[in-house]
Amino acid sequence: MAGASRARIGIRGRLLVFLGAAIVGIVALEINAQRVSNSIIKEYETLMDTYHLVHRMRVALQEFRTESDRYIRDPSTASEEQLYEAIAGLSAHEAAVSALKNLSQDAAFEVQATGYGIAAYLPLVSRSISFRAAGRSDFYADFAKAERIAGFVDSYLSKLLSILMREGELRFKTSLERSKLFNRNILIGMIAAGLALIGYTFLVASSITKPIRELAKATERLAKGDLQVAPIKTRSKDEVSVLVSGFYTMSANIRSYIESLKEKAELEKRLHDEEMSLLSMGKALREAQLMNLQDQMRPHFLFNALNSIARSALLEKAPKTETLTISLAKLLRSTMKEGTPYTSLGEEIDVVREYLNFQKVRFGDRLDWTLKFDPTLKDVQVPRFLLQPLVENAVRHGIEPKIDRTRILVSVQRRGERLKAFVVDTGVGMNAQDLVRLRRVVAAATMDRLPAAGKSVQQGKAAENSAIDEQGKPVPSNAPNALAGSGIGLANLSTRLRILYGESKDLQLFSKPGKGTIVRLSIPLKVAKRWLES
Repeated sequence: MAGASRARIGIRGRLLVFLGAAIVGIVALEINAQRVSNSIIKEYETLMDTYHLVHRMRVALQEFRTESDRYIRDPSTASEEQLYEAIAGLSAHEAAVSALKNLSQDAAFEVQATGYGIAAYLPLVSRSISFRAAGRSDFYADFAKAERIAGFVDSYLSKLLSILMREGELRFKTSLERSKLFNRNILIGMIAAGLALIGYTFLVASSITKPIRELAKATERLAKGDLQVAPIKTRSKDEVSVLVSGFYTMSANIRSYIESLKEKAELEKRLHDEEMSLLSMGKALREAQLMNLQDQMRPHFLFNALNSIARSALLEKAPKTETLTISLAKLLRSTMKEGTPYTSLGEEIDVVREYLNFQKVRFGDRLDWTLKFDPTLKDVQVPRFLLQPLVENAVRHGIEPKIDRTRILVSVQRRGERLKAFVVDTGVGMNAQDLVRLRRVVAAATMDRLPAAGKSVQQGKAAENSAIDEQGKPVPSNAPNALAGSGIGLANLSTRLRILYGESKDLQLFSKPGKGTIVRLSIPLKVAKRWLES
């Protein structure tokens, strides 16, 4: 047993020691090669960064000179704030370039000259811009001086680029020569190690090839399906004997493994069937959630319509009740349709048109509206209640509180492979705080965060008032809320669009107090049906 142990250790030891030494040597050579290559790459990146730093400042200076010259000639071509922002940018560029003064004496001279030039140029051009903005006639003298200084600064930057390129080229060439010498030595070492490895492997293999060949034949029989292979007799007690013993143990394990595979395949089949069943249930659940979201729109819209009829009948003693009732019937017919969550764009436009006709009777001369619609898009499939909730919000929250005459514009056009819609009203608009709150409510709308159908209006308002303002501070619950009553409208629409189109949908809101509100909607032209496939 002691002799067998020594024999096993001898074969394995010789292989492991030599292979380990060869691997360590090769890895060490490779690590050194990588270190040299990385140092060259880092040096090259440093050179390029300094070059681009100076080049960016030069480009920024040229662009600013062009913009400032255009502004001096015609102040309407740019704003004074933009020019001052560009001046701040030039100061930042100059501060970054000043760090290059430590590279060399020549570079330090040009960097210092550039700093002096910028320090003299920026106050002159700033004063010239302010004089021009104030309408003074003595603005051009300072601007002419500033332009002369800017020319000198540009020449300093050009010389600095030349110096950096010249010095960088010398350093890079030196690094390349060092890298070539090092790589040549590494190649020689790797060739020597490979030759030694081949010779040693040949000597070791000659002592164990015979039993290995017999083992190979047995392996071929096993590969062909003959699991009952005869044992191979070996005189040695080294690793080869262990390998032979392990081979026959493996063949026995293979027989057991094949039987276990059959059982595992049957189990996986059952698990797959259960998974498909769960997927089908998930599809049905998502479809039901989507239909439930659409159903929430019906009582909400019906309530507003009936309220309009009641008010009109009360104030006008029912002379227009017939017209209102006909429009209401058409609207209710469209809301009660069942089946697919999609409808044609033409039908959606008809719903909007009937709704605006309905509100026109209510508001009279206070409301004008316009529908811009490309007739070639009438058969495009869009989600139900895509535009009507937006128009309804415009009427309720923009038009209704305003006494003066107002206008609503609904525009639907094709832009490439997307459908874009705009709903614009000239109503009361919203302040910045309410607009931020509404944007956050719409952006965060998901199936789980929508107001449930059974929640009260007070609960809906409390949820909406939990938004935060532009500075990230919570909005008090008693603050004026532009979202009151609109949670099921915009939030419902945003959630339905997210279910149908994922992140490819785009719903944006813009508003100014006293000016009105703009809602911009963009969806893919071709209906995405991932909600039915996932």
